[in-house]
Amino acid sequence: MRILIWATTFGADLWSLAKYLDARDDVTLKIVMNDPALFEKEGISKLYPLRSPIIRRRRLHDVVGVPFFRPHITIMDNRVPFRATSPKGFVLWHGFGWKGPNDVEEFKYLHMTLKRAWGATMRPNPNFRWQCFGPWDFEHRTKTSGFHPDNCRIIGSCNHDDLLQPVEKERLQPFYPFDLKERKTVLIAPTWHYGGVFSHWGDEEILFDRLLAEIHARGANAILRLHDSFRFPKSYRKLVEFFRRKYPRLLIKYKDQNPDNTLDLQAADVLITNFSSIANLFYATRKPTIHVYPVKSADESFMWRRYTPLGVVGKKIDSVRYIWKLDPEDNGGLLARDFNQLMEQVGQALDAPDCCRATADEFLNRHMLGADGKSCERAYRALSELMEDS
Repeated sequence: MRILIWATTFGADLWSLAKYLDARDDVTLKIVMNDPALFEKEGISKLYPLRSPIIRRRRLHDVVGVPFFRPHITIMDNRVPFRATSPKGFVLWHGFGWKGPNDVEEFKYLHMTLKRAWGATMRPNPNFRWQCFGPWDFEHRTKTSGFHPDNCRIIGSCNHDDLLQPVEKERLQPFYPFDLKERKTVLIAPTWHYGGVFSHWGDEEILFDRLLAEIHARGANAILRLHDSFRFPKSYRKLVEFFRRKYPRLLIKYKDQNPDNTLDLQAADVLITNFSSIANLFYATRKPTIHVYPVKSADESFMWRRYTPLGVVGKKIDSVRYIWKLDPEDNGGLLARDFNQLMEQVGQALDAPDCCRATADEFLNRHMLGADGKSCERAYRALSELMEDS
């Protein structure tokens, strides 16, 4: 089987599936991405080097594919080539999260580009498949997002297969500037759509400073993993740089500069997030996750930020319920509804590493096939079925 990986962000589920396919002798794999050199600097590429070639994406690839390579299937996360780069197309969506609504209207352009390349998405199509994380996700993608059930396959999260296997801190240590073995590490990984992480609770700078001070006072390290740097205003980037200088055990990572997050998920003992889909990956480690309730009230109006070809645009939303496809109360960890509660939960998570194990298991069993370690196998079977379908 010849497979082309068409990566927007080469990490999480896409990286795990590529790693699995790369190790198979019955698969010939090539990977296309915007900046291979950036990925090859990441610790993940050094700990788990791939045999398959990684190619820098050029404009011609959108039209003619990779010269001298005729794949049976193209696997993509959230970017679609202008023309079909293979007879078959397979979408491995880039995260199972709470944000939505991911309805037909929101996915209008995605449906259009997929149809242009591989044919209809809303009718049975032997040339196209869409990956689902579990039964709930299957129902949402078919009833809300508009994909025909015949085109969808329940696979789970491929990244769970790797996160179920803890990596020794000694192996991770060369890629971090602070002591991982003797100190605990808190990973702060917010989504960017809501604006500031804590601005709905008060002054963003003061509250963020208090959180980092508490983490350092408890002797822990902190990793602040943010979305692409160009999505943030200059003032916010300056604030982040101020924190970096103030706290010696704080590591800053922007997605466009450090695209991989798998090692951070392995290195972290606690995750804090305002409902980024990274939480659903971290649950597989069964370590504590603290969820920051991202707005004052689910019924308040607020400015929803999206990144478009024209840049960052804001849209006033009458109720935040519109942009949730999954209720924030449906999660696999702790939920902080105010800043004081967040501070209490930081102490709880650092002192009791098993405090979220049962809740994480319940979420994973309900939504993500229990993180059973067999998602890559299911994906491979779905790819084999797709190649044979005519």
